[in-house]
Amino acid sequence: MAGKTTLVTDYDKRLGRLLTMHRTRQGLSQKALARAVGCSFQQIQKYECAGNRMSVSRLHQICKYLEIPMGQFLQESDANYTQDAKRMRIMRNLDKMDPRHINAVILITDALAANRMP
Repeated sequence: MAGKTTLVTDYDKRLGRLLTMHRTRQGLSQKALARAVGCSFQQIQKYECAGNRMSVSRLHQICKYLEIPMGQFLQESDANYTQDAKRMRIMRNLDKMDPRHINAVILITDALAANRMP
């Protein structure tokens, strides 16, 4: 329908953030992902910023290409870190870290969670 207004929801935003996280985790540009699933990079950009909603079939294509079970992707969309930009930033940073530093991060976050750090 022409002139139809679509309300962007928080869930659409979480799906977009999650798509960005998985795409960048695999070292893909928006252009590379778009080429792989047969759309424009602008369309991927719109999915990631929740400017456009993803159809189920498009989400299926993307998950298949990224080798992520669609059910897992949808479950992750309800995870706490997808609902908070700062937590998503931490997740993206973890993906970029040298694996040797992950244990240090675990120790720090465990201590912070237990209120053992000054």
